[in-house]
Amino acid sequence: MIIRTRTFLKHTRIKYPSFTSITRNLATEAQTIRTPIEDYNHKVEIGRLRDDQYQRKIINSMSDLHYRLVSYTPPQVDLPDIDDLKPKTGISKFFSSFGRKRTGGISDDNFEVSDMKGIYLYGDVGCGKTMLMDLFYSTIPPHLAKRRIHFHQFMQYLHKRSHSLKVEHNHADLDVLPILASEISRESTILCFDEFQVTDVADAMLLRRLLALILSPEYGVVLFATSNRAPDDLYMNGIQRVSFIPCIKQIKKQTKVIYLNSPTDYRKVPKPISSVFYSPKPGIKYLSKACISQRKKHVEQWYEYFSQGISIADGQKDFSVNIWGRELHVPVCTPPYVAQFTFEELCGKPLAAGDYLQLASSFKCFIVTDIPYLSINCRDNVRRFITFLDATYDAGGKLAVTSAAPFKDLFVEPEDVAADEFELYKTERKKSKGEIKEGEEEEDELVTKHGFDKNIAKKANMFANDEEKFAFARALSRLSQMSTQDWVDQP
Repeated sequence: MIIRTRTFLKHTRIKYPSFTSITRNLATEAQTIRTPIEDYNHKVEIGRLRDDQYQRKIINSMSDLHYRLVSYTPPQVDLPDIDDLKPKTGISKFFSSFGRKRTGGISDDNFEVSDMKGIYLYGDVGCGKTMLMDLFYSTIPPHLAKRRIHFHQFMQYLHKRSHSLKVEHNHADLDVLPILASEISRESTILCFDEFQVTDVADAMLLRRLLALILSPEYGVVLFATSNRAPDDLYMNGIQRVSFIPCIKQIKKQTKVIYLNSPTDYRKVPKPISSVFYSPKPGIKYLSKACISQRKKHVEQWYEYFSQGISIADGQKDFSVNIWGRELHVPVCTPPYVAQFTFEELCGKPLAAGDYLQLASSFKCFIVTDIPYLSINCRDNVRRFITFLDATYDAGGKLAVTSAAPFKDLFVEPEDVAADEFELYKTERKKSKGEIKEGEEEEDELVTKHGFDKNIAKKANMFANDEEKFAFARALSRLSQMSTQDWVDQP
């Protein structure tokens, strides 16, 4: 008799954050399950969404998938035998090849294709991909297990879980992919990825086998992914990209690839601006007494608002978040509502994506104070801030800040920054080699292909790597959205 235990959670609960703990259930507020088109019509009717004919076309495909999921019964998946996953040598290798269930040896071109195809939705930033995926997620039939997770979080989990399995079974060469595939499919029949992108060779090779397994009929996982890139553009110019091509073929065979070409950039729809982002008015110095007083008042008001009435003076001062066996100190907080850091405490230390992801899952709101002018000289700090923003944004977190200037003016050339980092020198300077000249921003790919503002594209050129430029531009765009009253007011 097969016993379907929640092994996936059992193995990860103690030392590592489980797959379940780093995902969001977006359907908890729904009283009844609607079809995607019914839910869309309802949100348009009550004014939560703007009616968009391009999005409606996508919803028709989502409705087709929803209809098939209503009667979908996923296969029963067993955890593989650990002995079968250890490297075989000599005679044992010869005999083990007979009469053994397949554990991941899938050919590059002979995929097992499931009848239940998912959706791969791609398009420019701001066109509504994530909103559509969230709408679909909230209408998934309740008899199916589901997970919605940012792709970066998913890859973080895979690497940590792979390591823990090898330690647990005391075997560095253990083939962990069949275990991961079994655990994931037992916990998540419908797997929703937001921001699907591949930039690392280790991620590319891991995904190639994992997706071939979980999307096969034997495992029965249905994928819904959003991305800024078409499948054929994934991992473009990456190391050993030819080895990743089978994964791209699998995605194209196992999902309906849809391009969302809405002309509306929802990041640019006018929204009321809240006061969550504070910077001094022109002519007032950041370190002046008047500004210090205003900053203190700003932080106290937002802390009390985010913490639901608890003052910053009553916040916990000796609190730590456990991240994979390591303690991350939080200077001031009221769990699980709000945590406060200075920019230096949050981004001036060697923290990684996993740290920020755990923070974003531990607190609903953040206050980041004393953000100085930023330049290429503190590029690592900027990278960390972008990673923190991505984690907070995807979790729907709220953000209040105090900074030397509004975010659109915060990123400057190194020679313009005064010694205290909160003031600028007023000097004439020559354009540096490689800097975009006035008017050339409109030809930048960030503007022409992804629809970013030309001023954002200009500032993004502090990075040399295209992926980093895009991540920076997206971060500035998201900061604009996170400053709106709509964002602050959302539950």
